[in-house]
Amino acid sequence: MNQDKTLNNDTPVSEAAGVPATPSTEPHSAESIVGWAVAALEELKAIDIRVLDVRGHCNFTDFMVFSSGTSDRHLKSQANSVVVQVKNHGIRPMGVEGDDVPSTEWVLVDLVDVIVHIMLPETRDHYQLEKLWSAPGGHQSTAERPSLDSSASAASVAGLAGGQSAYAVALEKMRQGADLETAIGDWDDNEGTPDTDLDDDLDNDLDNDLDNDLDDWDDELPNDEPPAAQRS
Repeated sequence: MNQDKTLNNDTPVSEAAGVPATPSTEPHSAESIVGWAVAALEELKAIDIRVLDVRGHCNFTDFMVFSSGTSDRHLKSQANSVVVQVKNHGIRPMGVEGDDVPSTEWVLVDLVDVIVHIMLPETRDHYQLEKLWSAPGGHQSTAERPSLDSSASAASVAGLAGGQSAYAVALEKMRQGADLETAIGDWDDNEGTPDTDLDDDLDNDLDNDLDNDLDDWDDELPNDEPPAAQRS
């Protein structure tokens, strides 16, 4: 994975940060890194910032941060802001991907404990990573996971697991030196994106559950109406 790339105005990130591009000798909590990343995104007026806590449910990061931008320049500026911010705290990103691609649609900043995805809205909607890591049946704690009846589509659950595995493989390829375009291209070829029918399947399951609950409720209601012959 590439490090210390040129992001904006041909200025290397290490120079822009004004600090040595070396790892910090002091540990920083993942929560602190998330806070710095979000602050950097907000400073660049990032759109629809969202943080997902995936601790304990995957072995490659603790948090994922998502944001959108209005153009490829906006995406790169956000990524640069994140890198500068964390370097000011002595943290060297493991890598930045997608920033050197003309008309890029996605820039990924890998901070190891935190992965920042900065995308154009249509790209974010296509890959649906937030759905991938927050849908029922995925890598999410029981407390956070909405209840889902056992009738949920097995195909949707399998597709979700497959998408998560494909994401992990793509990230590992980037950490070993592959660029974002190559890693994501392999992901697309293997149909690693989330099942587009997942929402419909979950909605149908919830609708069926609601109908069944209402039918049970109606059956249990006392019948206080008088016999038909006594009605006036």
